Amino acid sequence: MRAFIRRRRTQRGKTSAFRLSCFVIVALLLIPVPWQPVRAAADGELAAERGIAAFRAGDYPAALQSFLDALRAGLDTPGLHYDLGATYYRLGRYEEAEREFQALAPDPKWAPLARYNLGLSAQRAGRPQQAMEYFGEAHRTTADPNLRALAATAFERLRGAPPSPQTSAVISLAGGYDSNATLSPDAATVGVSHQGDRFVEALAAATHRLAGNTERGWVAHGGLVLRKYADLSQFDVRGSRAGLSYETDSGRAQTSVGGYFETAYIGGDRLQQVASVDAQASWRLDAGGELRGRYQLGHFAGGGGFEYLDGRQQRLSADAGFALASALLRVGYQLELNDRRDLQQGSEFFSASPTRHSLFASVALRNLAGWQADARGEYRVSRYRDPNLIDGGAQGILEVTRRDQRYGFALRASRPVAAPWRVFIDYSYYRNESNLDTYDYSRHQLMAGIEASLEK
Repeated sequence: MRAFIRRRRTQRGKTSAFRLSCFVIVALLLIPVPWQPVRAAADGELAAERGIAAFRAGDYPAALQSFLDALRAGLDTPGLHYDLGATYYRLGRYEEAEREFQALAPDPKWAPLARYNLGLSAQRAGRPQQAMEYFGEAHRTTADPNLRALAATAFERLRGAPPSPQTSAVISLAGGYDSNATLSPDAATVGVSHQGDRFVEALAAATHRLAGNTERGWVAHGGLVLRKYADLSQFDVRGSRAGLSYETDSGRAQTSVGGYFETAYIGGDRLQQVASVDAQASWRLDAGGELRGRYQLGHFAGGGGFEYLDGRQQRLSADAGFALASALLRVGYQLELNDRRDLQQGSEFFSASPTRHSLFASVALRNLAGWQADARGEYRVSRYRDPNLIDGGAQGILEVTRRDQRYGFALRASRPVAAPWRVFIDYSYYRNESNLDTYDYSRHQLMAGIEASLEK
């Protein structure tokens, strides 16, 4: 049954109080299902809810009885048939499970998921060739990356040859408005313009499996981003990233260790170069949750005029994901340590080496009237290592240790238009408050565009 609950690394998901179909997908597969509730008799709904509770408790005979009671009461929906199929599967009644999943196969919204579960049932029933056919169909027809990864893994285990792509890429083109153009995404460290402007942005990112398979292997990464402002050309951005990682997936745990090199240019001049090591691990939980940990160590080299950024940065983060109703909730914490050269200008000194503590939470909704929606909120406090020495004129040199707090949120919604294209819209707002007025700022940004996911 382990293959039934596997999924690849993806950040996003789902539904619980409405239907077990969504619970099974969120809690076992962590993939979205386009389910629409159908009005039914109250006793049918109550029976279905009893089935949900019994399934969660692992009492599959009681769950089956409740779902059959709901069906007899007139609650005849695709979600209920999925519930029945999942329960029959748990009970080892694979022929009856296949019957329920076959009933869903003609429905385009349910077909990829139904074929995946037909593959699981056929595999358990001792028909590996037919199971591979179902997994291959699910892999070819789904637009959901989680289900595609599940089907690829199941296919590979049976055949030894992955149907999953060796190369994947994302490209996007967007335009928008930035109320406060910055020298760096970490505006509190480098600086802000306090000027707004329109911009266009192009982004491309790709991965390619160099060796191995989905269980373990070497993966190459590359990315490029370009942003051009209408008037503030001195803040035009050009950035690139390249790296190599070794990744494993045992079904229960996933790991990745890699090295990366990044370069950022502002207005045509180099802002910084970063060489970093990135180690990640995640663990899937029986209840459908996930725990993740990450450690990053970067060495920074500032460009001309930004030598004060030279030094090291360490980030240690941990988060947990939970399936709640129709959403996937994630909460986490990050510790950031900086050891930079800092900025000395005559008798004045400015620290660029903060220690930061961040708390964040995100929620993902996979089917909101056809849209995929994500929201994230964050609160961060920063204390800089050494006191700033500021020329106070008649007051002499003032010694002040900089302390900041920043809060903000980001919203994103996307919708498929024609494969492989999606339209999207992003909005974000951040407010940084500091005991030094120079570093007080707020920034909001609105961006809309089109993106495509490509695989080969």
